[in-house]
Amino acid sequence: MEEIRLDSGVKKIAIKDEDDEVIAVLRINVADAEVIEKFAKVIDDLNNISARCDAEAKKMHPAAEEVAESDDVMAQIPKAVEINQIRVKYIKEIMDTLDSLFGQDTMHSIYGDTVPDEMALVDFIEGIVPVMNKLFGKRLELSRKKYNTRRRGARR
Repeated sequence: MEEIRLDSGVKKIAIKDEDDEVIAVLRINVADAEVIEKFAKVIDDLNNISARCDAEAKKMHPAAEEVAESDDVMAQIPKAVEINQIRVKYIKEIMDTLDSLFGQDTMHSIYGDTVPDEMALVDFIEGIVPVMNKLFGKRLELSRKKYNTRRRGARR
């Protein structure tokens, strides 16, 4: 039987904790044309999460006055809880996008049952960007070599 081997484009990235133990293995398909767009959306969403939360909170209560810092702490709690609920909703959307990029339940395997805050996700993104650049750079270089117009034997 004849065989051919194809590069599916799926690459694995080990995520380690502070004890250097592997806690998750990400799977990224560098052959997927939509990966870069999804990843850019995650970065954009993280950069704009505060603005999106503020806009949604204002939409929900357009006539509500801002609670001044000098006001009673108890008066500030409901607004803080509401803003946090909105923030958690957006963080979960970002986590869903990351799971679609790196594999189902990837974020759960990294963060457990908690919803990480923006700083934790920013740390994750900042750690993964150099690895993604390296993987996609290799893919681009292989593509250039494969389809180089000066390559002999590629033409008929």
